Amino acid sequence: MGRGWGPRPGAAASARQGWVDVELGVLGPLDPEIRSRPLTRMTMAGIARGGHPLFDGRIDARRYAAADHIGISRHGKRLGPIDSALAERGLRRRIAVVVPSHTSAMMLARDTDLVALTLGDWLPDATSALGLRTFPIPLDLAPVDLAMAWHPRNSADPGHRWFRDHLAAAVLAPSATDPGRSGTGDGRAG
Repeated sequence: MGRGWGPRPGAAASARQGWVDVELGVLGPLDPEIRSRPLTRMTMAGIARGGHPLFDGRIDARRYAAADHIGISRHGKRLGPIDSALAERGLRRRIAVVVPSHTSAMMLARDTDLVALTLGDWLPDATSALGLRTFPIPLDLAPVDLAMAWHPRNSADPGHRWFRDHLAAAVLAPSATDPGRSGTGDGRAG
């Protein structure tokens, strides 16, 4: 999916410079030399603290939009596909804060009445341990494709390959196979 969840500027440059070993997330188009491995397709879900007033009734688009939200963007981007889907219904959400990661969004949602995004059915133990609950977003949103990407100079490195295999297994768990049997993961973006 491109708009809103798409590539972050500089991802290829960061890999090329060696500042980033593996880019993990919704990658979008990559530079031709960058290697990538698709991991999974997931549906986005809402997440909030267990006692959030949003859970006091049916969560429809209007109630969802009325909640204060946490935006997630390493580059401070405030709007995305959710905002487009809300606008089609004549609704708009208030983004109270933008944080750089899903982890920081979950930590903030745990202690406030702010609503964040997460991947549906991903890390249920962590969600529960933080006192958070997930809910379906009441909008027609396309699923997101998670992938990882790296610079080709690292493709044959055994340590880097081990890291990629274990990272992929962690993302795919519990359905992942033994990372030692998953191959090299040296596919090119296609």
